[in-house]
Amino acid sequence: MKIVSNSTPLIALSRINEFELLHVIFGSIIVPSAVYKEVVSEGTGRPGVKEVANASWIITREVQNLLAVSLLQIDLDPGEAEAVVLAKELGADYLLLDEKKARRVARNSEIEIMGTVGILGLAAKKGLISNLDDTFTKLGENGFRFTEDVRKKVKVELDTHTQ
Repeated sequence: MKIVSNSTPLIALSRINEFELLHVIFGSIIVPSAVYKEVVSEGTGRPGVKEVANASWIITREVQNLLAVSLLQIDLDPGEAEAVVLAKELGADYLLLDEKKARRVARNSEIEIMGTVGILGLAAKKGLISNLDDTFTKLGENGFRFTEDVRKKVKVELDTHTQ
């Protein structure tokens, strides 16, 4: 399975000490160089730096289509733009992405996306998280914004799959 990630899921899961879920669920994760730079080089002292830098299962790749990246940077930050282009170039199974505008661009490019809340829902479905509500609360307390509707949607999907 090919999984490309933007910075937000890496940082958000690091903040709540659930970073390893990415490895357990997906195996390896591919990040474009702009995402690695954003999290590790420019993120000194912030959540995610050590986790990403020390994770042997995170693979950094260079994007080939720099024109597409520069066009996307009109509306997206460098990491988001590179993540969308790299996911398309690699034919990724999923792009891990949370930002609304970037998600819309990825959907328009027919890229399957999964956000941090969806990752946690999948982890709960696989029995890797015992209390999803507590984990969602912890996520919110650590500055991650998501609506109650998103929380409910993930829980409904989880309930549907566990029956």
